Amino acid sequence: MILGYMDISSLAALSMTHKAIENENIASLASDDITWYALIQSRFGIGCSHRRSVRKQNQKGVVLVSTSLTARSLVDGMTMGRKRRPTTYGGSNWKGAYRSLSSTMRIPETSITSGSHNKSGSGGGAVFASPCLPRRKGSNISSVADHFGVWCMVNHAENCRTKTVQGQMARRGRGRNRRCTARQPVNLPYRLDRRYIELKLCLQNTKSGFGRVVIPDITKMKIATVDEEDYFSSFSWNKCFDECDATFQLIEAGPWAPKILTRRRFGDDDSACMDAEEWNGNCDVKDIILRPFEVVVLSVHVSCPNGFVYETDALSSMSSIRVPVVADGWPSIKPEKCPGSCEPILKKGVSIAKFLPEDSLWEYYCQLPGGCLSLVDRSRLVPV
Repeated sequence: MILGYMDISSLAALSMTHKAIENENIASLASDDITWYALIQSRFGIGCSHRRSVRKQNQKGVVLVSTSLTARSLVDGMTMGRKRRPTTYGGSNWKGAYRSLSSTMRIPETSITSGSHNKSGSGGGAVFASPCLPRRKGSNISSVADHFGVWCMVNHAENCRTKTVQGQMARRGRGRNRRCTARQPVNLPYRLDRRYIELKLCLQNTKSGFGRVVIPDITKMKIATVDEEDYFSSFSWNKCFDECDATFQLIEAGPWAPKILTRRRFGDDDSACMDAEEWNGNCDVKDIILRPFEVVVLSVHVSCPNGFVYETDALSSMSSIRVPVVADGWPSIKPEKCPGSCEPILKKGVSIAKFLPEDSLWEYYCQLPGGCLSLVDRSRLVPV
């Protein structure tokens, strides 16, 4: 139970201090399958029952993910009828499976990120951008961005086209974000010479053990094109992006402002975090707090040039997503006072997710006669 509260790097190091002998030393406990299976469930959502539970009447319509987990349920899940094998996830044991899933930066499973196109509206959970960890050679100081994951999906339209403002605002203005839209003037901040694409962003604090990650302002997120990549790579906390005229602009207000679609939590202390309904209903709140292994799925709308008619036009032009993050509650020991074995300094950083190359986009789309596009139903594909 104590080892379950350790962070991943420390637990892995502890498991290699001795040769693991069954039930005879600390290394065997640190390599125990139940411990690592619990970490896999928390980090990747594998084996969790994503049951939808509707809150009380005064909070109806908010969908939460049930992730109740006990040691008894872990043992039952590993030994009873629905037995899961670590080899399915790339390891001879659950520790090896965790290493395999972590190295591929697999997206955590939730009621939105996993499932068919008909259920989630995301093309079978197709991920178009995955985390990219910056490597700093010769440095023992890691960034908070190394422990924060960003994945991007698309809320696909049936005809795979980007949206226009005409005919959309009257429908969306009556939704759950009504309190925010009521404050907006009649002329909403959407341009008629732009088209819009709705992205689903899955955000997770991948650090275990301790420490919260804060996104101070989700509207500061930036999407860079291939041509803008060099400029955006110079972004730091000392440089402001407000004056940057980027190709893709995040919609900050109105019916298409960022919304939380679902939030997966662990533990009972929710005092530091707003739930989805409270966050969506408060126009002044833009920060998101994530404790270890917590997951948030956001809906954001991005404006594109008017010539970007299809979703593939926008996705093939997008190079990376950059989300500024701050470490909350991490150790802050200065390097000169820190011995070689102390915890690294984690403060501020920019988490980066890289988009798929254009050739890989066509695994999810097919072109029909007449120049129209359609989604590929990957659930019916047969591997050969």
